[in-house]
Amino acid sequence: MKRILRRLDFIPFINRFLHRKYYATGFGTYLINTFFKKILRIGHDFEGLLHFTSRAVSGKNIIIEQGEGSEKNYLSFATSGGCYYQALNGIEIGTGTLWSYGCQFISANHDFRNYSDHISQKPIIIGRDVWMGSHVIILPGVRIGNNTIIGAGSVVTRDIPENSVAVGNPANVIRENV
Repeated sequence: MKRILRRLDFIPFINRFLHRKYYATGFGTYLINTFFKKILRIGHDFEGLLHFTSRAVSGKNIIIEQGEGSEKNYLSFATSGGCYYQALNGIEIGTGTLWSYGCQFISANHDFRNYSDHISQKPIIIGRDVWMGSHVIILPGVRIGNNTIIGAGSVVTRDIPENSVAVGNPANVIRENV
């Protein structure tokens, strides 16, 4: 299959597939995600490809640190389905960070006096080499340190220090990640 695609490298769509940052996505997933982004305009303001079942609000406010390992970030965006990225106040993600299915990144709350307004807060900042299990929820203003693991189903309501493992609702550090 790749041999055939290399011969069709002059076609821009095929060229992007062969030289993509999301190296481990299959051609089918890449094709569907591209269709949703380019044709249906779902997640079009985000620089990478979103999984077709994920949604991004204010995708232009999602900042991915560039460098060695950033392809893992793009891979998570392209293959982790059912995720929700609400980046009204911004989401900053360090290199080498991965997350699983159904994670939610919520960077802004509604003003309780006026539900049509959002409260301006600090962005969500996720460090380098962080792993988040399935259905993790990250709430506004949270900072997660480098080399941290967040257990599946955890709700992160406050900062998590570097080199730690956190689980639960609300997420609490249970041990050091050595």
